[in-house]
Amino acid sequence: MGVLTSFGILSRTIVDVWALVAEMAIVALVVVFFVALHAFIQRRLRSELLRRHNDVAGFLFSAVGVLYAVVLGFVVVVVWQKYDGSVSNVENEVNAVADLYHVVDGYPVALREKIRADLRQYATTVARIEWAALERDQEVPRLGSQLLDNVSYLVDTFSPRNFQEFAAQQAAIGAMQRLFDARRGRLIEAVPAVPSVLWFALIVGALAMVAFCFIFGVDNRPAQLMMTAILVGLIGILFVVIEEFATPFSGSVRISNDGWVYLQDRLPDIR
Repeated sequence: MGVLTSFGILSRTIVDVWALVAEMAIVALVVVFFVALHAFIQRRLRSELLRRHNDVAGFLFSAVGVLYAVVLGFVVVVVWQKYDGSVSNVENEVNAVADLYHVVDGYPVALREKIRADLRQYATTVARIEWAALERDQEVPRLGSQLLDNVSYLVDTFSPRNFQEFAAQQAAIGAMQRLFDARRGRLIEAVPAVPSVLWFALIVGALAMVAFCFIFGVDNRPAQLMMTAILVGLIGILFVVIEEFATPFSGSVRISNDGWVYLQDRLPDIR
């Protein structure tokens, strides 16, 4: 169990309300556009003409709708799992730093203080520099990697003189491996999870769904426009969800650096 686990340190989810409101406003504008376009098509085409094809269009709409719902739902689940995994990975990285800071207590004083100084600087670098770069979708500076390389070199090249130092080195090597894995995972997860080709497929599928709404003939035209608005709005909201969860460290919904900030304050007290 990590040194910090018992304290219940969690990486919160930060919600930028104004950015989220702006995204919802864009969704509302898209809904208004497609409803207006549908109303225009309704005026240009007679309802009787459209109703002739309702039976055939209904079967096709059902097939396309099921196919698109499966794809869209699958993408939502994948990005949510990525976001949830990113939260766990951040906490694992924080705990790995705390564990490593603790287990080097068995090292000689001079070497121990050098390792701990680098770990304190690493925690500060992640909390203040790397997190800001991740929030802006920028490349993470190399300082964090260089600090971990220095720590790894000091841990691996140490020659134990007794069993206590040998046990401390083995525990430090294990914590170092977990730390490298967690850091690598965090940087990989910062990359958007949805490639451009998949976004293209999702957008084309959404347009196909809306197009089917346009070719149905319904006597109650306002009700049909309402159905179009609901469909477009729902797809738009799911697109926002996909976009936000695909980038766990940036956007209007992102992972906080609370665990790292706490670690900065907690490290000097670890013995």
